Amino acid sequence: MWPFHRKLLALCILSSGLVCAPVANADPLMATGFTVGWQSVTLTSPGFVLGPTIHAGALNLNPPAGVIGYCIDIFQTISSNTLYNDYTPKSLATDGFLTAARKGEIAQLFHGFYDMSLTSSTKSAAFQLALWEIVFETGPKLNVDGANADHGVTYATSPDTPGNVITTANSWLGGLGSFSTDLAGITTYRSSANQDLIGYHHVPEPATWTLLLAGVGLVTLMGRRRVNG
Repeated sequence: MWPFHRKLLALCILSSGLVCAPVANADPLMATGFTVGWQSVTLTSPGFVLGPTIHAGALNLNPPAGVIGYCIDIFQTISSNTLYNDYTPKSLATDGFLTAARKGEIAQLFHGFYDMSLTSSTKSAAFQLALWEIVFETGPKLNVDGANADHGVTYATSPDTPGNVITTANSWLGGLGSFSTDLAGITTYRSSANQDLIGYHHVPEPATWTLLLAGVGLVTLMGRRRVNG
């Protein structure tokens, strides 16, 4: 594995000699580092049997400025502090590479556990592991524990993957049903030659907008009273 300052490996093997044409109307993207650190994980998935131990965690992107990205790709790479100009951002709703069911599960993961994932390297790695499980699992259940006979075809292995990362990922996957499948605010960043990523920003619910507007109105009213008084 290359040092992090040269290569961010998020479960990727890019075939040597692969040449891809530039993407029209693509946007720039750069990964500048891990947001809250990383944990080592080892993943096995269809077409990717017992993959290498790699660093998993949320990535700071700039550009796009202020975006935190997670990987949704296990076959390609992205280099750190390298500006790419072949990424195409799309809302998750319009992304053509994922099924409606998988999109809903991704949304539930973000709505339920995204903020928590940015509090430690363990939770960030768990979120990444859960995200890979949603995207690549073809079995009937979402379970990343390679020691469990019911793990499906995409799973993590121990001791290369810390047990608390696996436990946290499985706990979150098991709790997806409690959260919204609303796709608003979730964006994928696709590249034909480099690692695909996904980012999220909170979109306030209608009720939240009502409260915010009410608060603004109250502040404005109080300001007017002070001026008139």
